[in-house]
Amino acid sequence: MPPTRKRSGGSSGSKKDEVQQSKSPAEFFAENQSIAGFDNAGKSLYTTLRELIENSLDACESVNVLPDISVKIEEMTEAQFNKSRGVPNSQEEKRDAEIVEDGD
Repeated sequence: MPPTRKRSGGSSGSKKDEVQQSKSPAEFFAENQSIAGFDNAGKSLYTTLRELIENSLDACESVNVLPDISVKIEEMTEAQFNKSRGVPNSQEEKRDAEIVEDGD
């Protein structure tokens, strides 16, 4: 959105024009990660788990079902994480992925 001009109010004879920028919530929180709770790894994990659990509880409550929530946290290396997402990490795996893509 284009910036809008806003007159500063007040009874002091000085009336300066201020530029007010409009931002989407995603842009705002990307620039202010600490407000959303994503400013470090530990806090990010806590915030993500809290949100997932709260959303699950809210969903169960809205359909009158008792919740059955379990959480398992495992430490992974970057290679393990990439493999779980299907990201090839070695030249051999990249070549195999290209062969599979060409076959489709």
